[in-house]
Amino acid sequence: MPTLRSAVIALGSTVLAVLLTFPLAKFVTHSRDLFFVAAVIVTSRYAGVAMGLSVSLASVLLFDWFFDSTPHALDFSVGGLLRAIVFCSLSILVASLEQHRRYVIARLEETNKKLRSALEEIKTLRGILPICSYCKKIRTEVGSWVEVENYVRKHSEAEFSHGICPNCVRKHYADLYG
Repeated sequence: MPTLRSAVIALGSTVLAVLLTFPLAKFVTHSRDLFFVAAVIVTSRYAGVAMGLSVSLASVLLFDWFFDSTPHALDFSVGGLLRAIVFCSLSILVASLEQHRRYVIARLEETNKKLRSALEEIKTLRGILPICSYCKKIRTEVGSWVEVENYVRKHSEAEFSHGICPNCVRKHYADLYG
């Protein structure tokens, strides 16, 4: 099914380029390649590099057949060769940019998913916490006073592990510390 989709995109964009170039070719001779370039870009982006290259080559042949200085005769000139090189290069460029764009979008979506996951795990304490200067209890929204550990456990994902710092060991256990 993807091959059929790619073929429809390639054929549709090429036919559309030819049909749109007919009325333009009478009035604007220097920009007749415009719709063929658009066909190559559209096909390369939505159908891939292989189809883009085939539209590039078909565009060169169709342009040479319908719109060059000798219509209805394939005459492979230097201009036609340069046109083929430019169209094929354009096709490769657009397809590689599209591939890179898809890769970057996938990475961005992956990073966003990780960020959302990290944000779901984070609970942040914000604002000013009213704390007692002596016992270090925190006043809650309803006016009661709770210990710091209980308040932080309730409002975040943090857990506590108790120990004694070296200064407090010296101060409170001077006889054991020596």
